[in-house]
Amino acid sequence: MANRERRDRILTDWNRVFDALADPSRRYVLEYLHDRTDPVSLWDLAIALAVRTTDRPPNQVDIQIVEQAQAGIVHVHLPKLEAANLVESNGDAVSLTDHAQTLPLFTPAYRGIVRPDASETDDDRES
Repeated sequence: MANRERRDRILTDWNRVFDALADPSRRYVLEYLHDRTDPVSLWDLAIALAVRTTDRPPNQVDIQIVEQAQAGIVHVHLPKLEAANLVESNGDAVSLTDHAQTLPLFTPAYRGIVRPDASETDDDRES
């Protein structure tokens, strides 16, 4: 019986993980959180996502776009990432789970799953 309990803790619901990874904004959230050691506030995460989607510096992103990004994070992206056990949020702070750190999402061989390949050009992304 103890063996089964251990296996249940180790198993990953891959359908939820793949569902979470299906969206580029969620992959970016994972990348952003992975590159930081401390939990990130929802507002900082929204700014980072708004900067990425508008391709503008933080001081040139319209506040409404940041607020829209924050609403998307809170109501769409975090629930899917939390359901996959990839992130956890405590009030206003968001961080990767220990479980997410154990998955092959951030290893050099799999880095392309979360972060686009550095050799990919802007023209390739627009196609």
